[in-house]
Amino acid sequence: MNKAFKTYLIISILILIGVFIALFFILKAQPKISAPMSVTYDALGERFLISNMGNSTIVAMDADGKLKNVIKKGIKNPRGIKMRGQELLVVDDDKLHFIDPQLSIISKTVAIDGAKMLIDVEVDELGAIYLTDTDAECIWRLDKQGSNPTQFTSHLLRQPSAIYFDKPRRQMMVTSMGERRPIITFNTKTDEFSIFKDTMYSQISGIQADDLGRIFFCSRQEQAVIMIPQTQNRFILFEQNLKTPADMYWHEPSNELLLPLTQENRILRLALEED
Repeated sequence: MNKAFKTYLIISILILIGVFIALFFILKAQPKISAPMSVTYDALGERFLISNMGNSTIVAMDADGKLKNVIKKGIKNPRGIKMRGQELLVVDDDKLHFIDPQLSIISKTVAIDGAKMLIDVEVDELGAIYLTDTDAECIWRLDKQGSNPTQFTSHLLRQPSAIYFDKPRRQMMVTSMGERRPIITFNTKTDEFSIFKDTMYSQISGIQADDLGRIFFCSRQEQAVIMIPQTQNRFILFEQNLKTPADMYWHEPSNELLLPLTQENRILRLALEED
């Protein structure tokens, strides 16, 4: 092998290595769904926003399923997310992030002193913020600015997970990751806890209601979505064979549930029928 050929071979190998490295970083930077935990809707941007535990990002998904990065760094473990007006709220272990999704920036981060494992976020009709804390077994309430956290506990709360605001009754509906736990309500005016409905289900990771008053929740143990009809007198198996369903979202314009499937790295869209 002559010297010129050896030099050519070495240069060619180095170029190939460089190409592979460049491709690696290009592919790594591409937006993707990775262990999704929660979904919400950005009306201004006309897109869904998804929290990814797998790569610590927030991505946007348009009507055609095309993805775009919104937040690529600054969040460790994004779980529950919620749009409040034009602002995105994201829970992250013991912190709450306030994000401008149009500018793709974290505008503010609030650390909750005493929080252990924040899971989900919801807001009431006045804009106050509510957080579920699984490990501390409590609910936190913050004012509209994200200040003055107040902790609420009850013997009824066991590993609280998803939270949903039932506006007509001014109450938060709270589920649990525990075994055979009831759905709990928290009255936002009286600060009182009560049992909404006892269930046989465990590891309930998401809850939503539609405009007809039907309530949907998902159980990781049962790998299913269960519906409570308007009469609230029974449980109906709505969808099954779902691996690791997470925090669902009801999208009113299309009347469908969007359900993150954490292990499958995808968002399942379930159309609802009008009664």
